[in-house]
Amino acid sequence: MAKRPKLNLKKLEAWQKPDAKPYVEIQNISKNFDGAAVVNQISLDIYKGEFFSLLGPSGCGKTTLLRILAGLETPDEGKLLIDGVDMTHVPAHERPVNMMFQSYALFPHMTVEQNVAFGLIQEGVSKTEIKDRVHKSLSLVQMEKYAKRKPQQLSGGQRQRCALARCLIKKPKIVLLDEPLAALDRKLREHTQFELVNIQEELGLTFIMVTHDQEEAMTMSSRMGIMEEGKIRQVGTPNEIYEFPNSVYVADFIGTMNIFTGVVLEEAPNHTIIRPDEIKTDIYISHSASVACGANVSIAIRPEKIHISKKKPSGQYNYAKGIVEDIAYLGDVSIYIIELDETEITVEAMLPNLMRLSSPEITWEDEVYISWDPDNIVTLIG
Repeated sequence: MAKRPKLNLKKLEAWQKPDAKPYVEIQNISKNFDGAAVVNQISLDIYKGEFFSLLGPSGCGKTTLLRILAGLETPDEGKLLIDGVDMTHVPAHERPVNMMFQSYALFPHMTVEQNVAFGLIQEGVSKTEIKDRVHKSLSLVQMEKYAKRKPQQLSGGQRQRCALARCLIKKPKIVLLDEPLAALDRKLREHTQFELVNIQEELGLTFIMVTHDQEEAMTMSSRMGIMEEGKIRQVGTPNEIYEFPNSVYVADFIGTMNIFTGVVLEEAPNHTIIRPDEIKTDIYISHSASVACGANVSIAIRPEKIHISKKKPSGQYNYAKGIVEDIAYLGDVSIYIIELDETEITVEAMLPNLMRLSSPEITWEDEVYISWDPDNIVTLIG
């Protein structure tokens, strides 16, 4: 799977600098279809050189927002600035952007090199320059030896790289990607994620991608925006969104999350105590939840942060008793579904399979205790 380079913790990213100017400024943009708000008062800043992903379920407005950036849709309200220039009503062909569609939209009667050169031919670029730029673009995506082939003679991954070369050849300031890897099988998709990230970083371009694939967005993005019903619910790095979701919706949408409800019993600067509705023992959190005592909150715990044992944990907080209802073996990990005592509530826990051919210590119908560390719990409101 593609991995982004390790971050230098001493270096501030562009979006962390108070004086940094956004490269793309989306200001209160709305778009209605048949009276329904598909994009609803969205404001978003994207910085130069970012790989930014818009992530959300079908119908959330992410593709419409991408088409507004491309100039294929005109917003009903709001303003779009690119590199400080108002692009709200600028035609698509005059914008410093290029879009790579999910279908790749390759011309079947043209060869790879003809497809890649098409945009330059339309602009009247000289044959010598076209030849040079086509060669460089195909080299960048490792497609030189396929230059004379037609799209139907290429694999899915090769067609994807051909479409990317055609997108990059016009030297856009921003590359827009609409579900670019959806047509690829899993292994090829993971390999291509790595290629795309490398190309984006090598060229220093700004990539904005629309996807519904959470793993894809988490792997490739410098930051991502989570969308729901035409609005942005949270913007952050993959780590921030996964570890610190700002709402029940984001927590439930990204990855798998066990979510409970409860009432705040005690709130202090360095800890919070919550009485959950579904668990008999209170939950102790090693940080402030910034809510008043008596407030109703949701508590979220990731499956991989839950411990399972046949022995009762020590202490009075952060555990529950239940029975193993189901186990799913996934190779590197196993998923345990545990039904809590005297309830119909189930909790999902994930354990790594560290030993080959070893018999599991915990199996179906075992009585077990689940527990979690106080710093691995997220409190959510709304």
